[in-house]
Amino acid sequence: MEITKQMLNIRNFHLIMLFFLFFIGSTTSCYANLIRDTELETKLESLLAPLVQASNISSQIKVRIILDSSYNAFVTGDDIIYLHSGLLLEAETLEEVMGVMAHELGHIASGHVARKGESIQKARGASLLSTALAAAAAIGGSGELAAGLLVGGNDRAARQFYYGSRINEAVADEWALEMLDELEISSDGMAKMMQRLSQQNVLPESHQSEYYRTHPGTKQRLAVYEDHLAKSNFKDSIMAEADYADFNRIVAKLSGYENRPEQTIELLGESLGESPAQTPAQALENNNLSIDERYELAIAYFRYGNSDAAMRNIQSLLLAEPENPYFYELGGEIAFADQNLPSAIEYLTAAFDKSQQAPLIGMRLGRALLATGIAENYIRARDILKIAVAGEPDWPFVRREYAIALGKTGDIATASWQLAEVAFLNGDLQQANSQLKRALEQPNLSPELKKQLIDLKFLIENAQILKAH
Repeated sequence: MEITKQMLNIRNFHLIMLFFLFFIGSTTSCYANLIRDTELETKLESLLAPLVQASNISSQIKVRIILDSSYNAFVTGDDIIYLHSGLLLEAETLEEVMGVMAHELGHIASGHVARKGESIQKARGASLLSTALAAAAAIGGSGELAAGLLVGGNDRAARQFYYGSRINEAVADEWALEMLDELEISSDGMAKMMQRLSQQNVLPESHQSEYYRTHPGTKQRLAVYEDHLAKSNFKDSIMAEADYADFNRIVAKLSGYENRPEQTIELLGESLGESPAQTPAQALENNNLSIDERYELAIAYFRYGNSDAAMRNIQSLLLAEPENPYFYELGGEIAFADQNLPSAIEYLTAAFDKSQQAPLIGMRLGRALLATGIAENYIRARDILKIAVAGEPDWPFVRREYAIALGKTGDIATASWQLAEVAFLNGDLQQANSQLKRALEQPNLSPELKKQLIDLKFLIENAQILKAH
C-alpha cells in the first residue's frame, strides 16, 4: 500500500513538535510540558522588563511557558516565572497577564521563594518519584530542570513544593498593585480574573482552576483588588498598541500549537486538503486573514502534516514581515520535518542571523547541520552550538548537542567535559564522574579546559557530600 507524503508527515508529528518547541520531554517524559521558544520568551520578558526595572531587582528574571491548558503561574528559586499556556490563552486582556506576572514577581521581590536547600529538604520527605528527581536536579544546579520535573509529576507534590501562605499571597498582591500603579497599568484585569476565580469556591476540586488551588484566599484578594481599583487613577488605562501586538502574536502562536489543527484550519476558512495554487503574494492579497491568523494557520498546517500549505503561508508571512526571524525559524522547522535539510539550514541561518544569534535558534540550526552528515557542517555546527551553550549554560540538552558536534570534529576532551556537565545538570553524579575522568585522561589538555574540569570536579564532590547527608 502506497504511503502518501502527508501520511509520512503525520507519522513524523512527534519530530515536528520536538524540533519546534524542543519539549524538555525529549530527555524524559517527567517534564514533557516545559517548552522553550525564543519568540515567546523574548516577548514576555520584554513585557515584564518595566516591572523588573521599577522593582530594582538586580537579578535577571526569566519567563518560561508550560504547555498546559489550565490557568496557572508560579515562581522558582532561580528567579524564573512560569506561565501555563492556558493562562495566556484564557486571559481577557494583556493587563490581566501583567497583573499575574507582577504578583509572581512580588514573591521574588519579597523573598518568598524557597531556597534550593529548603526545596531539596521538602523533596526528601516526599515519596513521589517526580519530587525526588527534582531534588536531584536541584542538587545538580539546574533549577529549570527541577521545576520541569515537578511540573510533570504529581500535582499534590508540586503544590507542596511551591505553595505560598495566605500572608505571602497578600504581600505579593500589595507589591504588585504598587508596581502596576507606578507603571500606570490598570489592575482591572486582575480584579476581573479574581472575580472569575472566586466563583469556583462551590465547585468540586477537580473542576477548580489550578491557579485557584495554588493561590489561596481568592475572595480576600478580590476585596483588596476592588478596594484598590476604587481609589486608583489608572482603572481604565490600556497598555500601548505595540505591547498588545506582541501579546496577540504570543496568543496566536500558542493557539496554533495548543488547539486541534483541523479546528484551526476550518475556523480560518481553509480546506484540510491542498490549498489553492496561488503565489505567496496572491495568497496575501486575496485572503482577509491578519498576519497573526496566518501565522496560526501556518502552524496548524504544519501540525496537520500538510507541509506544502504550511510553507506557502510562511512565504506569505515573509512577504509581509521580511525581517522577522521567527517566520524564518518556522520555515526551517517545516523544512527539517520534511527532511529537506538544505532548505532547513537556509531558513534557520537567516533566523539565527536576524535574531542576533539567539541561542535556541542556534541549537536548531546546529542540529540541522549535524543531521547532514557532512564534515564541513560538523565544524560549523560546533561553532554555532558553542554560542548556544554560552546562552543556555544550564540546559543539558544543548550541551549534549554541542558534545556531539565536538565528538564529530575530533575534540574528545571537550566533548567529554560537556557530557560530564550534562550528567551533572541531570543529577547523575556517577556518570558525571565517569565523563570527567575520561576528559582528564585525554592528552594535551589546554590550561583553560583543565581549569573547567577542576571546577566541575569540585562541584561534583560537593554535590556527593550533600547527597550523602
